[in-house]
Amino acid sequence: MFTLRTAVMGALLMAAATSAFAADFPKGPANQKEAEAQGLERVGIDGLKQFIPGVNASRSFKGAKHKLTFNPDGSVHRTGIGDMEQTGKWNFDEQENAYCLAFQMKKGYEKNCYAVFRATDGITYFDYDIESGFYAHAWRRAKKE
Repeated sequence: MFTLRTAVMGALLMAAATSAFAADFPKGPANQKEAEAQGLERVGIDGLKQFIPGVNASRSFKGAKHKLTFNPDGSVHRTGIGDMEQTGKWNFDEQENAYCLAFQMKKGYEKNCYAVFRATDGITYFDYDIESGFYAHAWRRAKKE
């Protein structure tokens, strides 16, 4: 039987799970200029090579959770909420000091390159779209399952 106590406990558990996820991935500054103004460290290609190839957990600026598997052959596999699953390509853009992702989307082939900044917690990274300068993702090395 559904009671007020059951409803309150369910709401508390959901809030705790949401808070835990939010705490797990801090939100980055709104744009690259803000990240620089806050003194966040820009990660170069050599720093990115510690994580790519590899498996990273990510949260988009809209809150969607993803897992990205960067393979040594330049392919990337993205899984996320629901049935979303895509395979695309990744590469480093040394001229822009960034990494790039490319996926086939409904509207066509989409490639985005990202400048990466280290969060103050030392384990989370923030991506900023090279073209617009806006915050795109928070990510870190995925935990082994």
